[in-house]
This record gives sequence, C-alpha cells and structure tokens, in this order.
Amino acid sequence: MATIHQILFYIHVFCGSVGLLIFWLPMLAKKGSQLHVVSGKIFSNGMLIVSVSGLVMSAFLLLDPIAVRYPDGGLAPEKAARVIEQNRNLGIFLLMLSLLVFVNVRHSILVLKAKTDRSKLKNFNHLGSIMSLFLAGVGVGLLALDKGNVLFAIFSLLSMASSIGLARYIFKAELKPREWIIEHLTNIIGSGIGAYTAFFAFGGRRVFAEVFVGQMQLIPWVLPGVVGAIASYYLANKYRKQYRVN
Repeated sequence: MATIHQILFYIHVFCGSVGLLIFWLPMLAKKGSQLHVVSGKIFSNGMLIVSVSGLVMSAFLLLDPIAVRYPDGGLAPEKAARVIEQNRNLGIFLLMLSLLVFVNVRHSILVLKAKTDRSKLKNFNHLGSIMSLFLAGVGVGLLALDKGNVLFAIFSLLSMASSIGLARYIFKAELKPREWIIEHLTNIIGSGIGAYTAFFAFGGRRVFAEVFVGQMQLIPWVLPGVVGAIASYYLANKYRKQYRVN
C-alpha cells in the first residue's frame, strides 16, 4: 500500500505542478482561441488526475494509516493510536479537498459541453459527486467542531457552499443568456484555487515554515482562496459585461 501511495503521490505532485504553471494561460488567453482551448484541456485533465489520485491516497490514509506512514511498523501502541487518529482526520479533510477540486473541474467541463441544455448536468454521477462533496463538508465541519480546528471549519463551509451553488445552477428555473460562460469560468478558477492552496499549504510548507508561525500558518491555506475570489469576481464581472449576461 505504501508503494502505491508513493507512486500516486509523485503523479499527484507532477500533474499539480503542471497545473500551477499552465493555469494562467487559459485565464489570460482570448476565449475560444486555440491557446485557450488547448491549455484549458491540459489544465482540466491535469486537475482531474490530481483530484482522483488525491481521493485514492486519502482512502488509503483512512483504511490503514500505519501501512501508509510507517510501513515497517514497530510503533508503540500509544504512538500508533495517535498516528491513526491524526492521519484519519487528515484523510477525511484531504478527501473533501480532492472532491472539491474534482467536482468543480468536472462541473466546468460539463457546463461547457451542455451550454444551455442543463439536462446533461442532471445525471446520477454528477449529482452524486455534488452530494458527496456536501456530505464530506458536513463531516469535516463536525470534526472541526469536535477538534476546534479553524482550518477544517473554513474549508468545510467552502465545500458545502460550493456544492449548494452547483446544485442551484443545475436546478434554477431558468438561465440568463450565456450564463453558462460565467459558470464555467468561476468553477475552473475554483479548481485553480485548490491547486494553489495545496501548493502553498503542503508543497510550500518548508519554504514558509519560518515565515508563518502559530495562527499565521493559516495564511498559506486561506490566501489563495482570497486572491482567487477577487480574480473570480473581477473576471466574472468582465465577462458578464462582454457577453451581456445581466
């Protein structure tokens, strides 16, 4: 299990790094251009691989944390109990984050294909993944209350709000003309926020360890979301005016 987890981790990091580098190309390229289409597909497919590999690795942590973290064993019973509890809590949290990225990317792809025909979004797989994200958010929220974990609480609320927003778009009475363009844009930005959050919070942990101490350790987690929300608001307004989505 540890070997498979490690292989998935390398795939996860590689695809995530490519996603970080290419994210801004489809954002800044002219919409509908070859650069926009090709770079957008590379980013979307990369994020799907990142999220699916993240889901599998999280499942491994939940099933057998010791086999993943300490494959050689030899832990004292008390330490083993702590490792199991800590890693299962982390596994639930990472499972939710992976679902958040997966659902946002998949939704953005489906919206682009469906355009105004939302019947294509009302399939069991898509609606099931949205419900799974909501339930994962609830689970992490309960864990946050139990452990007093602010970070878990923030992302729990974000995940639940995201799932509700997706469901609202799918089932709202009617769409405004070209509203699907804004929906595609905001959700692909949401997946980019997930990629940058993972980089700053996990990949950049050692780099920022001496800069952000104590409660300031929340900053690498929250900052990409704040920047992404501002970018999403700006770009959404820009394209609402451009495509007259009123």
